[in-house]
Amino acid sequence: MTKKQRKLEGLEKKSQERREWQTKKLEEVAHINLGQSPKSEYYNEEGDGPHFIQGSKNFGDKYPELERFCSEPKREADEGDVLISVRAPVGPVNIAPEKLCIGRGVTALKLNESSNEYLFYFLKYFEDKWSQFADGTTFNSITKSDLQNLELPYPPTDERNKIAFILRKLDEKIENNNQINGILEELVQTLFKSRFVDYEPYEQFKDVEIGEIPENFELLQIGDVCSTRGGGTPSTDNDEYWNGDNLWLTPKEVTSLDSKIVFDTERKVSDEGLNNSSTAIMPEKSVLLTSRATVGEVVVNREPMGTNQGFICIQPNSRVKPYYLACLVENKRPEIENRASGSTYDEISQTSFNGIQVAVPPKEDIEEFENKVEEIYEDIYTRELENRRLEELRDTLLPKLMSGEIRVDDFKLDELKLDNEV
Repeated sequence: MTKKQRKLEGLEKKSQERREWQTKKLEEVAHINLGQSPKSEYYNEEGDGPHFIQGSKNFGDKYPELERFCSEPKREADEGDVLISVRAPVGPVNIAPEKLCIGRGVTALKLNESSNEYLFYFLKYFEDKWSQFADGTTFNSITKSDLQNLELPYPPTDERNKIAFILRKLDEKIENNNQINGILEELVQTLFKSRFVDYEPYEQFKDVEIGEIPENFELLQIGDVCSTRGGGTPSTDNDEYWNGDNLWLTPKEVTSLDSKIVFDTERKVSDEGLNNSSTAIMPEKSVLLTSRATVGEVVVNREPMGTNQGFICIQPNSRVKPYYLACLVENKRPEIENRASGSTYDEISQTSFNGIQVAVPPKEDIEEFENKVEEIYEDIYTRELENRRLEELRDTLLPKLMSGEIRVDDFKLDELKLDNEV
């Protein structure tokens, strides 16, 4: 048999295998439990009853962040059920981490056989396709009939479990990286607080306007240790200003980040867009502070980038270092928030920000701190880059696994492993 014949035989075999997959309507393979909102008088924060979730507002990457409880639930989801948002925005999915009270913005789904994770990942794959089913004038919505008639590929149980296993392992590695990064960032904040807030290494102090500070510290304003500028938005009516090579950050992106490091943005600006707006590219390791609406979020950019007008863009001068400055600004968040004001939304001006008084240690103390935390942030950055690769791999595999283009039935489940390095 020639090489070409073997290839054709392999393609024919894969095609036959795909044809062996069944297509099922969701109502045939799963229990559909529509949420129903209880009276608001039964909502509480004291732990009376199960946790309550009304819609996708509290959805996380895979599990929701639970806050309120309900003492008199009308509909409940079991632990492990797939939760799908059926009101705007329609389609996002999570998994119930425990027994939950579910409101009318959520429907709980449970496969009749095998793990629900296959269903979770199929609905993740299908999430951006719900718009063709959405109806309603006030809210886009998914009806029970939409869910009942949704068709999904339904390979044999063993193959469903293997597909879910592969995707779950990728998600677990991403979550593990996020947890490590969270611990490392807490460590940085602990180091900063012990040295430059609680002044633990210092013995001699002096009284100044903001209180008692170490003898060798200087009382300065933030504007004395950095330069600031605002951001801007090129005209969205001119397509030539967009889809270029220049990164352009918005506050919404910052609030969804998993760490204080930013290295990419959803939208890119062209050189022409930069030249025809107040947007300016900040150099690597600038400190970017959200200054309106959500005030006080702080990130450090690892790639040159511009921002919209919702930022104060801060560049350290020779007196301080980038990560020290980021920690200093973050530590001043309560005062930054108190200084923010506005009739439409809260905002802090550059003038007000630059006037914040700070106790600044000697340069050698800053450099010692910077040397320690720079290594930590390099570790964080490395994991963020790895997570990006893992997410791209997962998002590439997901449609191919769900369509049967990539088959996993030749693998033994107990032999499938993902190494720490990808």
